[in-house]
Amino acid sequence: MKTKRTSDEDFVAIRTKLLVPELRGEQAGRLGLVRVLEAGRARRLTLVAAPTGFGKTTMLAAWAAVSPARFAWVSLDEADDEPTRFWSYVVAALEGAAPEFSGTPARRLRAPGVQVADEVLPALVNALGPATTPLVLVLDDYHLIADATIHEDVGYLLERLGPGVHVVLAGQADPPLKLGRLRARGELNELRVQQLRFSDEEATALLNGQHGLKLAPEQIAAVQHRTEGWVAGLNLVALSLRDAADREGLMARMPVGDRFLADYLWEEVAAHQTPDTRAFLMRTSVLERLSGPLCDAVANGTDSAQRLLALERGNLFVVPLDAERRWYRYHHMFRAMLRRQLERQEPDAVADLHRRASAWFADQGDLAGVIDHALLAGDAHVAADALQRHWLDLYSDGWANSALGWIDRLPRTTLNEYPRLSLARAGIARAMGRLDEVEPWLTRVEHAAAEEGDETARRDLRAGLARQRSMLALVQADVGGAVRLGRLAIAERPPDSPEAPADSYFLGICLFWTGATAEAEQRLRAYLDVTAPGEQDVRRVFAMALLATAHARRGELDAAQRLVEASLATTDRRGLGEHPPTEQTHVAAGIVAFQRDAYERAEEHLEHAATLARRGGDRLEIAHALLWLGRARARSGDGPGAGDALTAARIQLRGARVPSLVELERVLEHEIRSAPAAPESEAVDDELLSAAELRVLELLPSDLTYREIADRLYLSLNTVRTHGQRIRRKLGTSTRDEAVSAARRLGLL
Repeated sequence: MKTKRTSDEDFVAIRTKLLVPELRGEQAGRLGLVRVLEAGRARRLTLVAAPTGFGKTTMLAAWAAVSPARFAWVSLDEADDEPTRFWSYVVAALEGAAPEFSGTPARRLRAPGVQVADEVLPALVNALGPATTPLVLVLDDYHLIADATIHEDVGYLLERLGPGVHVVLAGQADPPLKLGRLRARGELNELRVQQLRFSDEEATALLNGQHGLKLAPEQIAAVQHRTEGWVAGLNLVALSLRDAADREGLMARMPVGDRFLADYLWEEVAAHQTPDTRAFLMRTSVLERLSGPLCDAVANGTDSAQRLLALERGNLFVVPLDAERRWYRYHHMFRAMLRRQLERQEPDAVADLHRRASAWFADQGDLAGVIDHALLAGDAHVAADALQRHWLDLYSDGWANSALGWIDRLPRTTLNEYPRLSLARAGIARAMGRLDEVEPWLTRVEHAAAEEGDETARRDLRAGLARQRSMLALVQADVGGAVRLGRLAIAERPPDSPEAPADSYFLGICLFWTGATAEAEQRLRAYLDVTAPGEQDVRRVFAMALLATAHARRGELDAAQRLVEASLATTDRRGLGEHPPTEQTHVAAGIVAFQRDAYERAEEHLEHAATLARRGGDRLEIAHALLWLGRARARSGDGPGAGDALTAARIQLRGARVPSLVELERVLEHEIRSAPAAPESEAVDDELLSAAELRVLELLPSDLTYREIADRLYLSLNTVRTHGQRIRRKLGTSTRDEAVSAARRLGLL
């Protein structure tokens, strides 16, 4: 089973979340509000804030249908309250609306350990800056977002977007943003309940036009009195009156206000549905989005597609999500009512309905759907089993944060039965640089191993523990401890275990850093020989890169280049370009370029390698990339920049003596002494960057090389390189990505 990907998106997105909803009839007469929205596009933000049922979504859809602007739309739900997931949907929506939009933010968001604020948002602002065709980003149901980091990052985006991009936040409450500042600057357009209430004329058009009720003016006035212009209430009234024998009596009994009215009208609407339809509505209310096959599986039917189409045509709060009418959703208020009724009438059925949904997603190969509905069904074992079997795929496909969240939602008793899942949880955290989370999970495994009665299973767990602690020691620059624990893992593991090749692979990594390259290379090649392309591609990429590095160090450049190309081909095929392990491929490519005197190209590879290594938090990998980066800078005549890289590498090593890096550090020291000194006129202590430096800084978050930045700004390459050097020095950083992070914290980006 694999996490599903669309053919043209890096992120695994539910396509229907990114579609502008189909226009509904009750908005046809709301041209006045559409004009208000279109006029407000000249401002930075439109806020549409009102309780559910006031037609926020359909009004915005009506605007999108007539506006000359392009619309990027995200229909948010509760699961999107996580920064990486949230921004992944935002970026996917922007790419769908604007095909020319840069792919840099999307690629970075797939990377475990990426810092959204420092590595994604500046690139996003940069990519949106040149927008010439107006673009509107709609974040619908924004009230479901509670994460303070997301709100802070949305505020950052709003402050820095160019004039061609407008943001719409639609929700049930005001978001915790600096709305007062935007309001004072005239950059906020606001629509609230008062503007969204239907007027008498609009209510007449809806009730007598769309619904064909032929109500008299006094009857319209009575309905308006009870609904107070609430569009959901108006539609519920219409459904109630459509088949009512005693309209006057029904209207006389109606309460005033939304909540009591909704409960009352549900009973009236439900009374006119067949028992089969009522059961269908309630049982499918467990689903965020509806399709015929999915509803067939959940409601145990065969005609759900036709039923959904009929419900839509009957105006029963079923919203189409695509023009083909394959996917729908219930109106939020209507779904909430259905869920309440389901819990009242069939409380014991809820878990089974989620169980059926989980099974359907399993048949579709949709791992996220399997796990989400299994957890909602209380089937923790189903979710745990799926996670234990597919965690490496989740990590590789950009779902690392989701995997951690799902594992953390499992009950403690379930986790005790799946100790290998705790090993996986520790491994993902380590790979993402979240080192403080690793040992508590390994301690859980230690307890499980002590209580395991089967000798083979006990040895397998002890081997897993030793391997994880070996890699943790390596990340912390304890090479000797890493090798010792790596050999212990091999000794503990039963030789016929499917994990044995991976144990040897990880020991090969540890040996590489000791300088014992012969054994390291033998183990890495053996791993590649027995491991087919597929789930373990993220490891195969790293193995090929380490072998390429070994060849490049010996001057065997053609062999190194072939391995680099093979590693990059796998990286491209699996979308691993921004994953931390890919840094070693760029180190190898940088060394090859360095050995061929292509120092500019070497520096580009090694800068990127240092960025990727920082995401994984591996001190050795960071230091290794920085030392080679220093060598490339020294050969290019950037002695100060080389010195900065050397200093940063030493900070990472913190006195650790790593055999493979000792000689490299000594060589770099010599090359720095031989490099030209910085000109006396170079200012490195200014508090602010110059205008020319700021122009270069604005392009640093992108994937543009220094040569491409020079072409973009009509400057010479040497001028851009000099500006880059000064930016790093003034901001007290050693690499391009560090400069971007520092500039963002200082408000310069």
